[in-house]
Amino acid sequence: MKITSRSALFVASLSALLIAGPSLLSKSSLLSYDQALAERGGNGGGNGGGNGGGNGGGNGNGGGNAGGQSNGGNGGSKGSSGNAGKSSGGSAKSASLEGNKGKAKGATKEKNINAQLGALNAAHASPTALKNASPNSRVGKIAAYQQAAAASAAADQAVTDAEAAAAAASQAVTDATVASDAADQALADAQAAQAALPTDASDAEKAAAQQAVDDAQVAADTAQATEDQAIADAAAADAAVQAAKDAAATAEQAETDALNAAANKKPVSPEAKAALDALLAGK
Repeated sequence: MKITSRSALFVASLSALLIAGPSLLSKSSLLSYDQALAERGGNGGGNGGGNGGGNGGGNGNGGGNAGGQSNGGNGGSKGSSGNAGKSSGGSAKSASLEGNKGKAKGATKEKNINAQLGALNAAHASPTALKNASPNSRVGKIAAYQQAAAASAAADQAVTDAEAAAAAASQAVTDATVASDAADQALADAQAAQAALPTDASDAEKAAAQQAVDDAQVAADTAQATEDQAIADAAAADAAVQAAKDAAATAEQAETDALNAAANKKPVSPEAKAALDALLAGK
């Protein structure tokens, strides 16, 4: 009976050893393998860096950590470069798309302007055709507009010139007024000096004082005449400005009428007018 119990106990111990043996062997082997990889460092880090950009390297033990992190960093750097390449490619593609959109918008705008021009597209005619066109033809009406536009521009320039002349005339009035006031003061001073002569002044002194008063009077009269003329000139310059403005308004209306007649519609948009002027420029 004791023999049987011992046998059973032996069998149970042997079975437990056989069962646990592979597990212990496996753990020991894995531990040795991991330690070897940790000591080599580069393999653990290299594998980790290549596969997951640092995850594998984090699992290494001991010295393997440093190697894994270093190689993982390289892997991360390569990944960043790849992302940068993708970003650069995306930017180039985006720029290309924007360029295409810009071309499309430009083509659409040109098409819209041509549509707005309508009959005014006849302005593509040569300078000779514009010069010799029949007044009632489309090209002839565009030529009439061209002349009216030039006359309107000249009228606007006349306004600018008249305003400049009026400004100069106004300044002349200011200068003449200052000079006249100074002459008046000189006359007053001469008269005061004459009045201040002593009663026993010599005839020469009295004559000199009188001469000073006479000269001052002449200067004051001349200055006053100059001032009066400056005022009259300024008034005429102001009138010239108003006349130039009236003429410019008439010329502008004639330009508008000629434009509407050439387009056979009204009103003509500012964009269409600008496009027409660009076509006629230099012709």
